[in-house]
Amino acid sequence: MKKIKLLLLISVSAMIFTSCGNKYSIGNLKKNDKLLKETAIKCKQKKDEKICKNVEQAQNELAQEWWKKVKPEVSKKVDKISKDVLAGDASSSMESAPEKLWEWEAKHLSTTPQKAKEMTFQLLKDAAQKIKFEKFDYDLENVKTGQTSAGRNYAIIPAKSIISAQGQKMELDQKTLVFEDKNKWYLVNIDDKTKIILKELYSDLADVKNRIIKK
Repeated sequence: MKKIKLLLLISVSAMIFTSCGNKYSIGNLKKNDKLLKETAIKCKQKKDEKICKNVEQAQNELAQEWWKKVKPEVSKKVDKISKDVLAGDASSSMESAPEKLWEWEAKHLSTTPQKAKEMTFQLLKDAAQKIKFEKFDYDLENVKTGQTSAGRNYAIIPAKSIISAQGQKMELDQKTLVFEDKNKWYLVNIDDKTKIILKELYSDLADVKNRIIKK
């Protein structure tokens, strides 16, 4: 009788373990958006090694699938930006910024989002009179993708540029962040100012692993 009870106990435990394992499998997490988000948040607080590894893998796969889908369109956009910047027009680099960014600018400048956008574009045009870009390339072959705990997909595109001003040349390494918000993708160049803005507008972007949003 004791052996039978022991076997039953082992069988029930195995069934519970299997059920739990299937629930948090990579495939199931990818299908269940709510479960993935809830578990991702829990993993930030208290890690379960196996489950959290599955969460990370599910997020990575979903982000890669998203990037594969949007890459052709993003590629066309960054190609246009490169050509415009080399031609002396840096304003197109801000055309794919989210409206929330202009609302943030407007609030801090006590103006309208449209006025904030126009002011920024004018500053870029004025800067182009003093600085010349001799090179401006996006590296789409070394993009890093990921997904935040809120389920937001993102991609980090490295960029290199060479600028000349007052007889001097300087080579710059930059990063551009592509991220989604309400089924649309946006593109923002990362600098000290946009780090602050994005961290305030999209707090989950603090999850970005290379900490481009954090100081």
